Amino acid sequence: MKNKTPVYNHTLITESELETFKSKNSFQIMKKAANSSFEYILKNIYFQKILIVCGPGNNGGDGILIANYFKKKNKNVSIYSPIGLGKTNDSFKALKLIAKYKLIKKKIVINEYDLIIDCLFGVGLNRPLSKQLHNFVNKINKSKATIVSIDMPSGVHTDNGKINSLAIKANITLTFHRLKPGLLLLPGKEFSGNIKILDIGLSNLDKKAKVFILKPPQIKKIKISDHKYKRGTTFIIAGRELIGASKLATLAASQSSLRSGAGVSKIFVQEKEINYFKPHILEEMIIKYKDINDLKKQIKHMDINSLIYGCGIEVEKRNIELLNFLLNQSFPIVLDASVFSLIKDDKESFFKLLSKRNCKTVLTPHEGEFKKIFSTSENKIHDCLEASKKTNSIILYKGNDSIIASPMGEIFINNDASPFLATSGSGDVLAGVIGGLLAQNYSILDSTKLACYIHSECGNRLGDGLIASDLIDEIPKILKELKRIN
Repeated sequence: MKNKTPVYNHTLITESELETFKSKNSFQIMKKAANSSFEYILKNIYFQKILIVCGPGNNGGDGILIANYFKKKNKNVSIYSPIGLGKTNDSFKALKLIAKYKLIKKKIVINEYDLIIDCLFGVGLNRPLSKQLHNFVNKINKSKATIVSIDMPSGVHTDNGKINSLAIKANITLTFHRLKPGLLLLPGKEFSGNIKILDIGLSNLDKKAKVFILKPPQIKKIKISDHKYKRGTTFIIAGRELIGASKLATLAASQSSLRSGAGVSKIFVQEKEINYFKPHILEEMIIKYKDINDLKKQIKHMDINSLIYGCGIEVEKRNIELLNFLLNQSFPIVLDASVFSLIKDDKESFFKLLSKRNCKTVLTPHEGEFKKIFSTSENKIHDCLEASKKTNSIILYKGNDSIIASPMGEIFINNDASPFLATSGSGDVLAGVIGGLLAQNYSILDSTKLACYIHSECGNRLGDGLIASDLIDEIPKILKELKRIN
């Protein structure tokens, strides 16, 4: 598990609790969870008057005990529950501890409090909020108080980040033991605020985890004896209508492959388009071809380290034929953009071809492209993993909560994505970085993980107003920093 940060879904966190309770008293664990939360809040958050909103289960029990710790410090704290208290054994024990303090209020004015601690549901939510709760949560969200959710913001589904109607929008979420998927996936991540993991002594089941936070793999060292061809060649097939976005897509991919460290970038351009394309070429090499048969022939006789297909191409019969041909070759391929429209009308045939490639393909769809060819549910992790297994390929399901899935069953969530990457050409840059890393003989999974990390870091650093060419110039800076860290 070195260099891996595991993420526990509801099943795994429950299993961890049950394993812990074989040797430790569950109420003592609840006390530790409450005390850890209390100490964090006391040290890090300014407040004068605290409202702790509790539910009937163990998350509510955490809240009752947190109130107990604050009361012992003579802090101004109140408890309110819109749905009852003490319905589990441990939360009932907690309730008895505070009976003498009379902390439970029957009526409250939310705007009187500057700190609200959310202990309604935690990881246990399995139903939509009632109308009564919906109105109550809405009032909390509209208040000016600092909102701290314990374990999960109430209303956010633990495993998929979905929200049935409304959820508490926390400034800070104090989650126990390990991160949960719902804190990292949209829309849940928008409701989680800053996330702090608290150790409460639960059993370590990291070896059973299949979901992890994305971290960059080790950067390869460039050898003193390397020349450009030893550093690999990335090939890109340009579209035939080389104007506007089509041209941008091809050049963004080719330039970013070079910036990521590939020694050479070669672009296949149809002969009649050469003169239009030449003025825009920088460090790339152009390989001209007459027609699709000539292109196939050239590809067959070339030593291709990686090939990027889909950026700026046209959705037409000719390119469906070409995709079919490419998937019957043995070199690594990055499929992006228009490829998903090519696959759409003959999915099963293309899925078979992809499966036979023994995971030598990376597919990089955004949500709209993903839905064109794959089934979707309420769970993005499940969908991405199923797509990966169906195609025997690495899937990078793009978005502000990008997920990478491997057919071997591992999932990596990018929890540091940048909203500024939503701009023309950004996805082509990502495809280019993956292709460039594949050309340098990174594994197909490591290429995807590293490219996704670099791409996000570029977006985070550049911020407002970035365009695709800005990302390309930022890539070497990220690589230098990663090398220093390594």
